[in-house]
Amino acid sequence: MTPAGDSGLRGADTRRASPRGLKPDPSERLVTPAFASLAIATLAIFISGGIVLPIVPQFAEQQLRATPAEVGIAIAAFSVASLLMRPIVGWSTDRFGRRPALLLGPAVTILALLLHVGASTLWLLVAARAVFGAGEAFFFVAALAAASDLAPPGRRGEAISFFSLFLYLGLAIGPLLGETTLSIASYAAVWLVAAATAGVGLVLAWFIPETVGPDVGSDPAEPGHGTGRPRLFHPAGIVPGILIFLGVFGMAGFLAFVPVYVEEVGLTASLPLGIYAGIVVVLRIAGARLPDRFGAVRLSGSALVATALGLALIGTVPTAAGLIAGTALMAVGVAFTFPALMALAVARVSPHERGTVVGTASVFLDLAFGAAPVVLGSIAGVTGYGPTFLISAGLAALGCLILVGGRRIIDPAARRSPAVA
Repeated sequence: MTPAGDSGLRGADTRRASPRGLKPDPSERLVTPAFASLAIATLAIFISGGIVLPIVPQFAEQQLRATPAEVGIAIAAFSVASLLMRPIVGWSTDRFGRRPALLLGPAVTILALLLHVGASTLWLLVAARAVFGAGEAFFFVAALAAASDLAPPGRRGEAISFFSLFLYLGLAIGPLLGETTLSIASYAAVWLVAAATAGVGLVLAWFIPETVGPDVGSDPAEPGHGTGRPRLFHPAGIVPGILIFLGVFGMAGFLAFVPVYVEEVGLTASLPLGIYAGIVVVLRIAGARLPDRFGAVRLSGSALVATALGLALIGTVPTAAGLIAGTALMAVGVAFTFPALMALAVARVSPHERGTVVGTASVFLDLAFGAAPVVLGSIAGVTGYGPTFLISAGLAALGCLILVGGRRIIDPAARRSPAVA
């Protein structure tokens, strides 16, 4: 194995964090050359996705003369393809390693963006968006599993927090680049700039070593870590995935409808959205070590409570002050929900099963973003927006009850050994 490979495998052992976390060892580095390459590649890939995010609806409507429903189909094709691919990618990264998917994801993304250039009909655009979603699924699942592999056992939650931060930064920077490119050039230029940015991610991914051992694809060595080849769906990812769904459902609805809801309370959308994004980014940086220090169960439970209280405040106090305060409280919860619950999921399995568990749990993230606008939009059409926030608050609170009440079901290690209960 090369020296780079040795450094890349520092965190890829079979020790697992308890639900209360492992005390981080300051002597164990998190930011290695491999981790830095992975982080910057992730940033490049999600900047690429952010570039086209605000441009696709405009292109479909103005250039292809698509109806609003057809625009929705084009946008949804990405999420549908990504959702369907995640379990397959999770299985493949456990069977064949992370590196093939880390390279294939950006390559497929570049292909998809080049297909955008020739999308002269709605259905060609839908096909390009579906390929784009598949590329994102390959990279996202493999990168999250690799980040978990590269991190020392006591700093896995911190690694996932930083990983998700780069996703947010990419989606913050990308739209500005996309809109600027369109204002000075053309739609084709937007697709090509996004493809070039994904190309940067591909180059960086080339320098990331394989993060699982040479026995990848074989049965895990530890007892209790699987009985055969990697599966499409891993049981250890289902309950954390459900909790992710319950925790981010309201956030997905918030992002979809707050640009309209602000008119009812006399604000512009930029203020609550800016507060939300700013708090999440700051807490993902400042609180990156909290999942490891306080434990995934404790932190994710507190995060779900904060999310529920924030959404309930927005729903019960239909004023500008209620929206701002509720947004801030919800953002505190959102900042820690995904990192803590994903850390809980990957801590329950061996390195050989992390790809599958990431693919399983992240499916529920796509489900939340796909279902929330449809379900809550239908309710808002009848009742107004207030009840939708209250329903979302109830789902987050339900997630907390499941997490606390089902602790010994969620955490098999706690059931087997009182030492980690």
